[in-house]
Amino acid sequence: MKYAFSHLQTIDELVLAHKKIILLTDFDGTLTSIREHPDLAILSEEIRQILLKFSQNKTFFLGIVTGRSLRQIKKLINIPNILYAANHGIELEGPGIRFCSPEAKKARYNLWHVYMQLFKSLRHIEGIYLEDKGYAVSLHYRMVKKTSDMDLIAKTFDSITKPYIERNALSLSPGKMVYEIRPPVTWNKAVTIQWLLTNYFPLNFGTDALLVYLGDDKADIEVFHSLKGKELTIFVGNPSETTTADYFVYSPDEVKTFFEHLYNLKYKNAHGQPGENAKSI
Repeated sequence: MKYAFSHLQTIDELVLAHKKIILLTDFDGTLTSIREHPDLAILSEEIRQILLKFSQNKTFFLGIVTGRSLRQIKKLINIPNILYAANHGIELEGPGIRFCSPEAKKARYNLWHVYMQLFKSLRHIEGIYLEDKGYAVSLHYRMVKKTSDMDLIAKTFDSITKPYIERNALSLSPGKMVYEIRPPVTWNKAVTIQWLLTNYFPLNFGTDALLVYLGDDKADIEVFHSLKGKELTIFVGNPSETTTADYFVYSPDEVKTFFEHLYNLKYKNAHGQPGENAKSI
C-alpha cells in the first residue's frame, strides 16, 4: 500500500482517464476523526462545502457509506440529492432509490430485546454508550477506563447475544472500540457497493466512471478487497493496519486535502483552469 501523496501523478493519470467519478466515502474516521462519543463526531463546514461542490458537479456522483443510521447520517451531512448507504447498506436513500432490507425489518424485535437486556445489565458502567440505530445496535466502550469493567462488558455481551447468534437470529460486526449487533443478513458495505455498481448508478456513470472509495474500518477493508484491481481505494489511518487498499492517507485532514485536489484536477481538466480555492500539493 502506497502513500497517496507520494504517487499523485499515477492517481491523476487514472482519474483523468475517466470522464466520471463515483466518489464513495465512509464517515467516522474518514470525513471526521474518531471521537470518544459518536455524538461528538461533527462534520466540519470545510469538508461539507467540498462535498457540496462534488454533489453539484455532474462529473461526480457522491455517496456516503456508513454504519450510522440513515436518520443520523442525513442530519450530519445535510446535503440533498446524494446517495446515503446507512447501517452498512441496510438502508439506502438517494436519487431514484429508497430501500430497507426486509430481513432487517424482521429482526427489529430481536434487536430491541437485546438492546433492553444490555441496557439493564450495563447501564451502571461509567463510559459505556449503547446506541439503538433502528436496524442495528451498537455498544461503544471507548470511554470505559476500568479493566474490570471491560471484562464484565465482554462477558455480559457474550451471554446476552450468544443465543441469538447461535440460532442465526442476529449477527455481530466488530469495529473500532464498538460491538455492533446486526440483522442476520449477508448485506454489508462490500455487498452493497457491488449491488449499486450493477443495479443503481446512472447509465452515464456506468461505462466510463472510476469508483473512488475511502474508509478506515474493518467493514471498509472488506470493500477494498472486493474492489481490488478494479477501482481506486484509499485507506485512512496507519498503513500497517491493512494491505488491501491501493493507497493510504494518514487522517481526515489529508482526506480533505485529497478531495480538494481531486475536485480541482477534474475542474481544471474540464475548464482549462484551476477550480475555486485551488491549492498546489
